[in-house]
Amino acid sequence: MKCKKLALALAVCSSFSLPAFAGSELTTLLMLLHENGTISKEQYQRVLAEAQATEQKTTQEKQVLQSQLDKASKVEVNLEKGGIAAATRDGDFTAKVGGRMQLDAAWSGEDSSNSGSTLGDGTKLRRARFYLKGTVYKDWFYKFEYDFAGSGDTKKGITDIWLGYNGFDMEGLSVKVGHFRDPFMLQDAVSDNDTQFTERASIDAFTAGRHIGVMGSVDRKHWTAAVGVFGDSASKAGGSDDEGWGTAGRVTWMPVNETGSLIHLGLAADYRSTRGGDVQFKQQPETHVSEVNFVDTGALTDVDSYLTLGAELAVVQGAFSAQTEYVRTTLDRDLASNPTFDGWYAQAGWFLTGESRPYTHKGAKFKGVTPNNVVGKGGIGAWELALRYSTIDLSDSGIIGGEMDNVTLGLNWFPAPGLRVSANYIKMLEMNGGVYDNEEADIMQLRAQWGF
Repeated sequence: MKCKKLALALAVCSSFSLPAFAGSELTTLLMLLHENGTISKEQYQRVLAEAQATEQKTTQEKQVLQSQLDKASKVEVNLEKGGIAAATRDGDFTAKVGGRMQLDAAWSGEDSSNSGSTLGDGTKLRRARFYLKGTVYKDWFYKFEYDFAGSGDTKKGITDIWLGYNGFDMEGLSVKVGHFRDPFMLQDAVSDNDTQFTERASIDAFTAGRHIGVMGSVDRKHWTAAVGVFGDSASKAGGSDDEGWGTAGRVTWMPVNETGSLIHLGLAADYRSTRGGDVQFKQQPETHVSEVNFVDTGALTDVDSYLTLGAELAVVQGAFSAQTEYVRTTLDRDLASNPTFDGWYAQAGWFLTGESRPYTHKGAKFKGVTPNNVVGKGGIGAWELALRYSTIDLSDSGIIGGEMDNVTLGLNWFPAPGLRVSANYIKMLEMNGGVYDNEEADIMQLRAQWGF
C-alpha cells in the first residue's frame, strides 16, 4: 500500500511540470490528495514547495526571454500607403520615408480671334518628391523634403528642411525653425496632394511661399494661431544685395469641428520688405503644363514693401464641403502711386460615395481622403464632384497685369489611400488687359497621383 501511495505521489509531482496543472489547480490537487490520506502532511508540504519553486523559476525564465525579445525587436517597422515608417517600442524615436508623384496631361482650345497659339498641349511631371520626417525623444520633430521635378515657380531642389519642438507645458504650442511655408492662406496650408483640384485657385499668385525663418504656433481643436519671421527662400542667392525679409501670421477659429461637420474661419497677413529686390505677381490659368502666365505684372523694381491680407471660410457637412478665400495686396512704391491687387475664389465638393472631406486642427487644413471601400478589396473607391469659380485682378495704378476669371469643374477618384486620379475642365470666362486680352481658353487637364 505504501508503494502505491509513493508511486501516486511521484506521479503527482511529475505532473506539476505540465502546463495543464499550474498555479491554483496544483494547490487544489495536492490538498485533495492530502485530505484523502494519499500523501502525508510532510509529503504535501515538500511537493507544494517544489511546485511553487518550479513555477517561480519558469516565470523568471519567461520574463528574461521576453526581455531579450523586446531588446531584439526594439524598432517596429510598418508600411503606410507604400511609405516606410519605423518607431522604437518606447515611442521616443520615429521616422518615415515617403513622397509624392504627380503626372499631368493637358489639352487646350483657344479663342480663334487671337493670333497664334499661346497654350500648348502636353504632359508634365508636376512633382516628384521624397521626404524623411519623424520625431526625436518625442518632443522634437523634423522634416527634410526634396523635389526632383521642379515645375512653375517651384525650382528643383529642397522644399522643406526644418526642426521643431513641442515639449512645452502649454497644450498645442510648438516652435519650428528652418525652411518651410509661411503661415498664410487656407489653400496653401493644404498639401497639393489633398487639394480638391489639380491646381490651386488663381489667388495663388499672392502666396507667401517658403522662406527660411522661425515660427511659433498653437494648435487647438477649436482655434489655431501661428506667427513667424522669415528671410528669403533657400534657392535665392542674395549676392551683394541685402535679402528681403518678412513676417506672416494666421489665426483660425472652428466653432464646429467634429468628424463630418466643420465651420472654419480664418484671417491672415503677410508683410514683405523687398530691400531693393524685384516684386512680380503672375498666374497661369490653373494649369502648369504649358507654364504660360495669362496675368502678369512683370518685374516691379521700385517697390519698398507690400502687405497682403486674407480672409477664409470653410464648411463641411457630411459628403458636402465648401471653402472660399479673399486676398488683397497693397504695394508701397517709391516713384509711383501704390497699386492694390486682389482676387477671390469659391469652391464646393460632393462625395458621390458618401465620404466626408477630412480636416485637422493641426495647421487648420484639410487632409487626404480615405475611401470607405478600397478598390482591390471589393470596393469602388471614393468619387468626388467639385466646382470652383476664381478671379484675380493684377491691374491698378498704371500697371496692366490683366484680370482673369475662370470656372473649373473637377472629378476626383480615390481608389485607395494615397492614390488619386483627377480630371479638371477649366473654362476661362473672361480675360481683360495684359498680353492675352480677350482670350477665352478651354483646358482639359488630367492628373495621376501617388502620395505615400
